[in-house]
Amino acid sequence: MIEVKSRSPESWGPLAKVGDREFNRIINNRKGNTKDLIKKAKKLKTYKVWFKKVWESDYFEILAENDYSVGSAARAYFKANESKIGFKEQPRSKWANGYAGYDTLSYVKVKESTTNK
Repeated sequence: MIEVKSRSPESWGPLAKVGDREFNRIINNRKGNTKDLIKKAKKLKTYKVWFKKVWESDYFEILAENDYSVGSAARAYFKANESKIGFKEQPRSKWANGYAGYDTLSYVKVKESTTNK
């Protein structure tokens, strides 16, 4: 098993950006398709990811004239009763495919700078 401590982009090309676990998997691959794995690593792009947890309260019955005025009525109710409204974490089994740590995630692609290329 090979263990590489330092990876420079000059030496390792697209593999320099790959995480340690994936890098070690590619380098120590015994099936002979390392070139394919390196090609795949070249296509990887960097993303910023945020994990979100949802907290919810019990329900409250609020009077409103129509569907459009529910939001403003709810905001007014919350302002008046904020200290009495408690929140609990949403049960995880309903969201995020059963992952216990988060409900949803959002992400944005990181733009690469063209000055270093």
